[in-house]
Parts: sequence; structure tokens; C-alpha cells
Amino acid sequence: MARKKKRFRAEHGRLYCQACGFDFAEVYGERGDDYIECHHVKPVVELRPGDRTRLRDLVLLCANCHRMVHAKRPWLTVGQLGRLLDRTPEAGNAGRGGAGETAATG
Repeated sequence: MARKKKRFRAEHGRLYCQACGFDFAEVYGERGDDYIECHHVKPVVELRPGDRTRLRDLVLLCANCHRMVHAKRPWLTVGQLGRLLDRTPEAGNAGRGGAGETAATG
């Protein structure tokens, strides 16, 4: 997870939820700096002994989005979750960091 966060910050200049754009540092200041959850695109239960998680298999999500991905099966992709947020007027998507079609199944 540390490598994923480091690479993401290098590419985007900050850490934010890849579904809704929430930035913990922006909202909570120093306390929120470097805080974000990491979601496994491939479910951990499906990993076999010796399998390695690649950086592309990880997605950065805020706690709310991470919980919604896993709320019920079939699990949502980050893109599907992003589209749900786009339909919700109260979502406050001004800071959206982008919601690609990355599968969010783990």
C-alpha cells in the first residue's frame, strides 16, 4: 500500500479517493495527510499462495466509497460507483478525482 500511495501522489500531486475525489488532507489538514484506504481489485480470498498484488490491482478509496463497493454482491467497480455519485445531486462532486472503469471486486 505504501508503494501505491507513493506512486499515486507522484502522478497526481496528492492522495484522493478514486471514486469520489475526497481528499483527507484537504478536509482534515495535517491529521488527514497520507490517509486513504486501499482496495484490492482482485479479491484477497481469490489470491493463491505465491500470488503477488501489483500496484495496478490496488485502488485508493475513502472509507465511505470502500464500504459502498462491498455493500452487496456483485461488488461495484470504481466506475460504477462513480456513476452512482454523478446521479446524486448531494454528492458534491466538485473535487472528483476521476472514476475510471477499474474493477473493484476485492
